[in-house]
Amino acid sequence: MSARAQAAAEAPGGRKVKLKPLALLLPYVLSYRARVIAAIAALVVAAMATLAVPIAVRRMIDHGFSAEGIELIDSYFAVMIAVVAVLACASALRFYLVTTLGERIVADLRSQVFGHLTALSPEFFDRSQSGELLSRLTADTTQIKSAVGASVSIALRNLVLFIGAGVMMVVTSPKLSGFVLAAIPLIVLPLVGFGRAVRKKSRAAQDTLADASAYASEQIVSVRTLQAFNHEQAAT
Repeated sequence: MSARAQAAAEAPGGRKVKLKPLALLLPYVLSYRARVIAAIAALVVAAMATLAVPIAVRRMIDHGFSAEGIELIDSYFAVMIAVVAVLACASALRFYLVTTLGERIVADLRSQVFGHLTALSPEFFDRSQSGELLSRLTADTTQIKSAVGASVSIALRNLVLFIGAGVMMVVTSPKLSGFVLAAIPLIVLPLVGFGRAVRKKSRAAQDTLADASAYASEQIVSVRTLQAFNHEQAAT
């Protein structure tokens, strides 16, 4: 049984999140080490710039409009604009790198899967529907592209922002930070439950799409036989 089939067989209960199948994508990711390193660097820079924006605004308000620092108001504005410019450039670079990385990984994965399919025995194709295989080769790999590209990037960015913002809050006001951190479980737990429900429905949608593609492919391939017996209405 393949890793994907095993994960699908074990996951319907939705009790555990199976991350082990993602390790199978590691060789594809490592084949683009330079792009991955550049994407991580851009992500860290963008996260640090995001955390620096409130500090720049605070210093501008606290010192830029005081009588002593009125001469430095232009400098504070220039620093804030520079921080925002760095944030914009780093975010754009991160988005470009992770998007192209996901596209290249999925292209390599589709090529390897297609090569594997062409090497299988005819008996396998007698037991499988071509439409379902095509759906797995296209629709399912699109989900992998989303995970490798946007989802992982957003998760890492939010993790860095969470750690950095938590440290900044504790340094600024430990008591207020305690109240904020205590409310996090009340926010996260409903999101976890909602995420599991969405994951289950997404898996069901992928399976339904595969079945529909297999049925449509079978009818289209056999369209002459279908029309010969006047089963057009029955097929739809």
